Amino acid sequence: MTVPQAPSREKELPPSERVLISEAISAELCSVSLPTFRKWTKLGLVQKVDLPGGLRRNLYRRADVEALADRLARRV
Repeated sequence: MTVPQAPSREKELPPSERVLISEAISAELCSVSLPTFRKWTKLGLVQKVDLPGGLRRNLYRRADVEALADRLARRV
C-alpha cells in the first residue's frame, strides 16, 4: 500500500520564485544599508520567507526584492 504524498510547494512555484537571497544581498540590490533594509522588513515593504522546520534565516525571494527596488526607483 502506498501512502499519497502531499504536493510539494516547491513544484507549484515558478523557478524565479524559488530563488532566495540573504538580507545583505537584498539591501545591496535596493542600494540601502542593512539596517535600513531591516526597517523596511519591519514595516512590511518586503516579506521574509518562512523556511520549513522552523529554521530561522532572513531570506527573501529575489523577485520580491527586485519589485521593491523597482517601486523605490520610480518614486525618486
